Amino acid sequence: MTMQRVMNEMKINAPSIPCGTSLVAVVELFAKHQINAIPVVNPTNEVIGFVSESDCMQALISGSYHCDKPAIVNDVMSKNVVSVSPQDSIVDIAIRMSKDNFSVYPVVEASQLVGIISRRDILKVLAENNNQCNQLS
Repeated sequence: MTMQRVMNEMKINAPSIPCGTSLVAVVELFAKHQINAIPVVNPTNEVIGFVSESDCMQALISGSYHCDKPAIVNDVMSKNVVSVSPQDSIVDIAIRMSKDNFSVYPVVEASQLVGIISRRDILKVLAENNNQCNQLS
C-alpha cells in the first residue's frame, strides 16, 4: 500500500458553523452533507469546537419535550477538539479512529480549518487498498 495522506481524501469545502448556530440548523447540515459531526469555527476560520449528533440529542429531546428555548451549538459543543493534519497518513488516522472512537476529524493547517475527514472516507481508502492487495495475490 502506498502512503496515502489525509489531504488526498478529505472533504474540502466541508461545512462548518459559527457559534450561535441553532441545533436545528446543525441537524439540517448533518442530513444535507451526510455527516454526523461538524466543526465550530470563529470568524477567522479557526476550529474552536466540534458538535456531533450525540451532542445534539439530549438538548433536542429536552427542547422538544419541555419546549425550552432553542439550544445553540455553544450549549453542547465539545471544546477539546482533536484535529488532524493534511499531511497525516490515512493508516495512522484509521488507527486513531479505532482507538478514540471518533467518526469525523476536522483537518487543520496553520490553525485554519481546511476540510474534514470521516470514518467513511477512511474505510473507502482501506477497502480500495484491500482490493488492490487481493488482485496482486
